[in-house]
Order: sequence, then structure tokens, then C-alpha cells
Amino acid sequence: MAVTINDIARVAKVDKAAVSLTLRDRPEANRLRPETRERIRKAARELGYRRNLIAWSTRTGIVNTLAVIGRFGREDALSYTNWMLFGILTTCTRYGYNIRVYPDDSLDFALGEIAGGRISHVISLSVDSEIRRLTTRFCRDEGIKLLYLFEGACEGFPSLNTDNYAAAREVVRSLAALGHRRIGLLCVPHNYLYVEERHNGYLAGLREAGLKPDPALVDCSDSASPSVERMLSLPKNKRPTAIFGISDAQAVEAERTALRMGLNVPGDLSIFGFGNSDYSRAAYIPVSTVDESPYDCGVLGVNILLGKPVDISMREDGRYLIPPRLIRRESVAPPENSTSGRRERKAVSVPI
Repeated sequence: MAVTINDIARVAKVDKAAVSLTLRDRPEANRLRPETRERIRKAARELGYRRNLIAWSTRTGIVNTLAVIGRFGREDALSYTNWMLFGILTTCTRYGYNIRVYPDDSLDFALGEIAGGRISHVISLSVDSEIRRLTTRFCRDEGIKLLYLFEGACEGFPSLNTDNYAAAREVVRSLAALGHRRIGLLCVPHNYLYVEERHNGYLAGLREAGLKPDPALVDCSDSASPSVERMLSLPKNKRPTAIFGISDAQAVEAERTALRMGLNVPGDLSIFGFGNSDYSRAAYIPVSTVDESPYDCGVLGVNILLGKPVDISMREDGRYLIPPRLIRRESVAPPENSTSGRRERKAVSVPI
């Protein structure tokens, strides 16, 4: 015979309402004492209780399903997105939620499925402004809770992502602390907020280190290799001793270009990337980088969307920002003639 909440209430010596709130992880359950909630969960485990989600959804009209909308399958973002989805899936499972994943290049279909399925929670990984606008309008009209995991907040709906500005600033400050005074930037066209923030963080890091930006050492094009070659072809007293790429792909391309030109990494050139992707770990000389914590982002995103306690607060602009974590690898060392410290690794040069 199936175990009911009445059975759990009797064993835990509480009323049915307390059992229902606790097992559904409702915010109201926090009014109960922690030991009471644990006693309820223990009773449920010992009795072998299993929720009948179909019956519950039919009775309440509420569907415990969370929808994820995004652009999937891009090679450059696949690993990052996989980890983010893993964090979302793990946390949804913990709270008894299913997830449905929809590509944003079929947005009409996705939104129709969400409306027809009575789904009330949506996480969007979209960065395209028009897709975000349409998703926002739909969720507002349908009374759906929405959270963005890229870019900024959108028309009243919050966002969660890495603090790109602080991360870029810390990268430059760390390079300056090693003695680097000519720090180049490999950027891209400023089509997205994260690009703008990483560029501005780079400039802030230079200012805080007492350094002036050199236009010859900054490139915001889509072609990393020619830009690096141009910078490294400058006279030795003008060329950068370190380069910060706003993505790991750019940083690895900078490394390949430098090695192809016969320079040592990190002896002649230190390199720092962004993303902690497979690119950075698999490089011939593993690249220092910023960890964007995609798994943690997925976990936090679900908790925020479902109203669970989190250890970061929403800013006035509607954004939750994850503090950056720098990962230092063999691609970074003090520059030649620096008094800031000894090199931790012998410089390496290989033909490509």
C-alpha cells in the first residue's frame, strides 16, 4: 500500500501541512525548526515515501518542470553549456523538478510548448537581444518566472553570471603585480555586454596598477592571430610582455602565434585567458585563465529561480554576479629583468 503524507505526519508527530510544505521544499517550510524538517524527511525515507507527481500536478494544476532555452551545439560553447546544464539538472533533481530543453532558434515552438505544458519556471541562456525581448514579453504575459544566465537583466527579469568586469580587472592586476608593464588585450567587436565589461575591466586594472593603455596593444577584431603577430612584431621595448585574451580560444591562439614566431612562453610573453575551457587545459603550455564556474552557475540559477536561499544578493540593476576565480598555470611568469619574483617554470619554445 502506498505511503501517504498522513503516515509521515503520524510517524514524525506533526500535522499534514508541515509534511506537505517540507517535502515540496516550499519557502514556508523554513518557518519550521530545522530539526522538525529533518524529522519529517527521515520519516519519509524510512517509510519509503514516493511522490506521485502526476496526481499532484493534476490536482493542483502546477507542473514541476523547469524549461531551459538556449543555443546548443556550438562547438566553442558546448563544454561550457554542458556543465551549466549539468548544474541545472542536478539541482532540479534535488528539488523534484524535471527539465525540458529547447533551442532558441525555434523560439515560437519553445514558447508554445512552455505555455501548453503549464511550465512556470524558465532559464534562458540566450544572448541575442531580439530572442531575449520576445522571451521576456512572453514570460511577463504568461506570469512565468524567468532568469537569464548570460548578459544582464532584461526588463525586470534578473540575470546571473560571472562578474566579468571584476575578473578582467583582477587578471590585469595580477599581471602587473608580477612586473608586467606592457599588457596587451585581445578583444572582439563589442556586440555583447560581457565583451564591454571585460574590456572595461582590463582598463580598470591598468589604471589601478598605474599604467596607461597603449592603443597599439589593444585589438577588438575577430582575427586573433594577425593581431598578436602585429603586437609581437613591435620593437622589443614596445611589444607586450603579457597578453590577456577575453576568451581561452584567443589566448591559445596568442600562444600558438608567439611560439610560431620563435618567442618563448612565458619567457618572452605571458598569456592569460578567460573561461577555464578545454582549450586552456589542452594547450601546449597550459594557459592561465578565469574560471567562469558554469556548474555553479547552473546550481545557483535554479536556486534563485525557485526562491531558495543563496549566498549572493541581487544588485540594483537586477543582476546576480558570481565572484571570479583566477587559475594560474604555466603560461604566466614575471617578465625579463623583473624584480617581482623568480620564474616558476622554464620558458619553452616549440616550432609550429
